[in-house]
Amino acid sequence: MPLDPVFKEVLLQMAAAPQPSGLDEMRAMVLANSARLPRRPVSIGAVRDLSLPGPASELPARLYTPAGEAPASGWPLTVFYHGGGFVAYSIETHDSVCRELCAAAETAVLSVEYRLAPEHPFPAPVDDAYAALLWAAEHARELGADPSRLAVAGDSAGASLSIAVTQRARDEHGPALKAQLLIYPATDFSGTAHPSRQENGQGYFLTEERMRFFGQMYLTDPEHAAHPHVSSLHADLRGLPPALVMTAEFDPLRDEGKAYADALNAAGTRAEYLPGPGMIHGFVNMTALSPAAASLLDQGAAWLKRELS
Repeated sequence: MPLDPVFKEVLLQMAAAPQPSGLDEMRAMVLANSARLPRRPVSIGAVRDLSLPGPASELPARLYTPAGEAPASGWPLTVFYHGGGFVAYSIETHDSVCRELCAAAETAVLSVEYRLAPEHPFPAPVDDAYAALLWAAEHARELGADPSRLAVAGDSAGASLSIAVTQRARDEHGPALKAQLLIYPATDFSGTAHPSRQENGQGYFLTEERMRFFGQMYLTDPEHAAHPHVSSLHADLRGLPPALVMTAEFDPLRDEGKAYADALNAAGTRAEYLPGPGMIHGFVNMTALSPAAASLLDQGAAWLKRELS
């Protein structure tokens, strides 16, 4: 499909905007840009901020509860990890995504901030993400949720953290997970030449140059690139929870996302694949701009609702 006309205009605006001169400026810029984005109105119940115990520090979190009366057993609970190349973004930048998932999937959503690179490189974000899942499972009842209906979800770097969390839950006899919703995940830092990295490596928001920068910030030891919690495409994928992998057509990560869904199925783990025709990386943050992006996120939420019902 051709590029969604909405995103063609967005990319033109991005190209014309001043570029950040460093990491601190980039972090401030993405927060400011996120605050200016229009939001798709949805109806949910309560929203409250929390602080969770992490491996090294408290982790900011935000709990979203669906509207209406909770089931007798409590709402399903989805732990959400935001994207941002492991170096930026926050629970604030992904507030609208979590509200939309909460409303459409009828699940409580616990959005969690993790420590960011380069100050806290791998494996710190994975450790934080897994600690948050353990806390959520242990305290689900207090959150009005059902500990037997747990899922993880995330976009981009957050999807990669979701994948790592499912591996740790399996390998460390952690909480049983019903589902993993993976939105344009990065699954391969091994240097494999995925065609979409070349086809979409320039001009579509997430660039090959920016991906190299993120990788350098996150992986201070080159050997970490082969770690199963980093390059999950090459990991043991048996015995993981059912997955939905969503990608964007004009995204460098498109092919490794599709390859990951295929690899899950080949390993006997049930996985579905939802391509995003005409989409760019980051489309779930722009559902108020693009009806096609909104429809895709709704399809992902509908899948999550089915898996948690």
